[in-house]
Amino acid sequence: MAGIMTFPTIKEALHAGFHVYDRTENGYLVRTRTAGGFALALVVVRRGV
Repeated sequence: MAGIMTFPTIKEALHAGFHVYDRTENGYLVRTRTAGGFALALVVVRRGV
């Protein structure tokens, strides 16, 4: 079973072909179009670490 992709920065998600879709409590939800629909991933932003 595949898991959800996570990125440490928006820059890395954009470089992988994703676009910002929504803001979350801990970062951003990003998506990209695939042949089967949309693929979702998370950008988890660490603050104050």
